[in-house]
Amino acid sequence: MSGEFPENDQFGARAVITPNLEIPPGVPTYAALRDRLRAEILSGRLAAGSRLTTASLVQRFGVSQMPVREALQALEGEGLLEIAPHKGAAVLPLDEARVRNIYDLRGALEALLIRLAVPNLSNRAMAQLAAAHEHMKEEAKKDDPARLFALNHQFHDLIYRHADNPEAYAMYNRYASLLCSLRERYGFGVLRIRDMLAEHEEILGLLRSQDEGRLSSLAERHCQGAKFDLLNLMRGELRPN
Repeated sequence: MSGEFPENDQFGARAVITPNLEIPPGVPTYAALRDRLRAEILSGRLAAGSRLTTASLVQRFGVSQMPVREALQALEGEGLLEIAPHKGAAVLPLDEARVRNIYDLRGALEALLIRLAVPNLSNRAMAQLAAAHEHMKEEAKKDDPARLFALNHQFHDLIYRHADNPEAYAMYNRYASLLCSLRERYGFGVLRIRDMLAEHEEILGLLRSQDEGRLSSLAERHCQGAKFDLLNLMRGELRPN
C-alpha cells in the first residue's frame, strides 16, 4: 500500500501507520478507513453533500484504491453515502427528516415481520428471547448506548428471522448500522429505556398468546417511540441516559 509502514505495538503486533490514518493491528485497511470516514460524517466534519472520490481519498490517507472502494461501499450499505457512477460518493444527510423516514419505514416492516414470525417461533426461540430480554435489562443499567442498541436489535432479530420473508428482513436491517452510530452519538433518553424494556415484556406476552393483531400494533408503536426519542435527542430536547 502506498505510503504505509508497519509499527509494533506494546504486544509486538504490527500496526500500520499511513500519513493520515492509523490502522490497528488485525484491522483491515478498509475497516479502519470506513470507521474514520463514518466518524467524520457523524461529527459533521464531512457535511451532507460532500463529494468523496477514490483518487482524493487515496491521496489524503496514503492507501491503495481497493480499500478505499471497499470502505465507500460499506458506508453506502450503512446509508451514509450514495455512490454514483463516474461521480464518486456523496454524503447523505443525517437530518430529522431522514431519521423520521427511516423509522417510519422500519415501523411498517416490523409490524409485518412480527406478524409473520408468530407461527414459526418454537419453544426454544421463545426461551432465547426471554434470555435476551433479561440480559438487556442488566445491560441497560450501564452507560453504553451502542451496546444497548445492539442488544435491542438482537432481541428483535431473534423474532424477525423467523418471518420467512428475506426481502422484508433485509430491508429492516438496511439502516441498523446507521441507527447504531446515531445512538452511540446521542444515546437514549431515560424514559425511552424504561418504555423499551416494558414494551419488550409486552411483546413476549403477546408472542406467547400468539396475538398477531396486537403484536403488529405494538411493534409499530415501539418503533415510533424510538423515533421520537432519537429526534428529541438530536434537537437537544432530552438529556441522554
